[in-house]
Amino acid sequence: MAEPAVLITGAAGYLGRRLAERASTRWNVLAGTHRRSGVKAGTEVLLDVTERDAVMRVVGRLRPRAIIHTAAVNPGQGDETNMWRVNAEGSQHVAEAAHAVGARLVAVSTDIVHNGGAAPYADDVPPSPINGYGQSKAAGEEAIRAADPAAVVVRPSLIYGLDEMDRGTAGFAERIAAGNPQVLFSDVIRNPVWVETLAEALIRLATVEHAGVLNVAGRQALSREAFGRRMLAYWGVDVGDLVRPGLAADLGDTIPLDLRLVVDRAEAL
Repeated sequence: MAEPAVLITGAAGYLGRRLAERASTRWNVLAGTHRRSGVKAGTEVLLDVTERDAVMRVVGRLRPRAIIHTAAVNPGQGDETNMWRVNAEGSQHVAEAAHAVGARLVAVSTDIVHNGGAAPYADDVPPSPINGYGQSKAAGEEAIRAADPAAVVVRPSLIYGLDEMDRGTAGFAERIAAGNPQVLFSDVIRNPVWVETLAEALIRLATVEHAGVLNVAGRQALSREAFGRRMLAYWGVDVGDLVRPGLAADLGDTIPLDLRLVVDRAEAL
């Protein structure tokens, strides 16, 4: 197989699939999945990031030149225990393995490490999570930077695609099709990023000497309501009168509201 080799964790996920497809046009892609999934790009490699010994063994055997770590448990995909095992402990295992073999590590975090009360957030703003998901990702960031100081940790925002619905939009579309009224938050602000843009940025960062945290997101700030309506319209979903605006603040204090990110440094790179 041609060199160089790059290992992508979470290669069966929404971002991981796009990333593997783009990366395979220039690298030998090792597509890491925690169970057989029939990935379409790269050579599938079974890799459960929660098992430290297995991660060290697999990475030690493959010795990739770079690792792009996208494996994660996101909200709605598992409970907080699973989030911690994958997002925090799993990230530490991947970082330790990358450091052990001298692989360039690019790890994907999230804007939800912030509390949403002090936007816009520059790259170097310390985490201030207010929910279990954000706490698990913030712990993962800390573990990565401690185990592999040369790694870059990427904080994206809402990830969307134009040839496949993102998971959030798909969920709304399914519930609307079933006739269930939906609320879209007008007070939650994000910087949506096209999955192809994010994938290309991750690939480029695998060859750029930059360490630390980096915001990679779109420049346009949108409310979750505006974003949701645009995506549903793009996919031709007839919402009728089933979608109405609402305020996340009314539901408590565990949803970060304003998560606008400063992306100047990423654009310069």
